[in-house]
Amino acid sequence: MGAALRLTTGVTVLTARADGRVHGSTVSAAGLVSRNPPVVAAGLRPDSALLELAYGSGRFAVNVLSGRQALLADWFADPERPLGAAQFEPLGWAPDPETGLPLLGHALAHLICRVSGRFTVGDHELLLGTVESGRHGSGTPLISFEGALHGAEFHEVPRRRGRRGVTGALAVALD
Repeated sequence: MGAALRLTTGVTVLTARADGRVHGSTVSAAGLVSRNPPVVAAGLRPDSALLELAYGSGRFAVNVLSGRQALLADWFADPERPLGAAQFEPLGWAPDPETGLPLLGHALAHLICRVSGRFTVGDHELLLGTVESGRHGSGTPLISFEGALHGAEFHEVPRRRGRRGVTGALAVALD
């Protein structure tokens, strides 16, 4: 399992709303699996309250966390936090104007998704959602690496485009 923890992922909080109930859940296993149409996949425990609400309403939101939101990630991962609307009370958030889904303040992005599939994979349920709308903010992402949360700094790295022979430093990098 140690090698699998080196798989670096962005950290998100999924939120859902159905029948007047709301819930949020931290997810580090979420990502874009299709660009056209944009489809997001997220792994959650099968007993997750979020899954029940997402399946009930047919929608969920993906709140992509910034490197300054580690405490928010911890909050929505804490099984001792209040349930329902009370879990959102101490936070900066607003309902999406069209769906009412909770959107967390200062997130890097918000994606409103329509549930488009679900699969059982190992000990998790894979929730698929087609992105219906989205907004983005600014900053850098919160990432999960080796079981811990990290902020990210970005700088461009050299890249080589095209199909040329593999020589020199590139051959060493591919070795």
